[in-house]
Amino acid sequence: PNEGRVELYYNSAWGSVCSYSWEWNIRDANAVCRMLGYSFATRTWGPGQFGEGNGTSIYRPHCSGTEVSISECTNSGWGITCSSSLRRDFGVECTNHIVSVRLINNDDSSSNEGRVEVYFNNAWGTVCDEGWDIRDANVVCRMLGYSFAMQYRTP
Repeated sequence: PNEGRVELYYNSAWGSVCSYSWEWNIRDANAVCRMLGYSFATRTWGPGQFGEGNGTSIYRPHCSGTEVSISECTNSGWGITCSSSLRRDFGVECTNHIVSVRLINNDDSSSNEGRVEVYFNNAWGTVCDEGWDIRDANVVCRMLGYSFAMQYRTP
């Protein structure tokens, strides 16, 4: 799978990342994704999104964004017990696409329809194209794992 809870193997045991919620960011997630053989992260997940792990592996990692492994990031230590003011069990979503897409549907009626957003250069943005047509919609749908687009709409 390309998303889940981050666990690292350290000192003969698996453990979660321990950090403040506001410190876990896309640069840390990029290091994890590269470590797993993906190009980059498209999303970070807060504590507990993918269940609770056991133990702590890395304590408060701080990545610059260029690391190929989270072990290259500065940190406050390995194997330290997570204090009560910190959280653990952070997650990531990784991809090999240079550009990623997602569909945003404000009423949550369906995950296979919505406004197209593109992830590029560490940010999500909308598509602006006067010539958007079914061919463009088909490309987006194939990127999301669907065979083709049933329909498309423009504002």
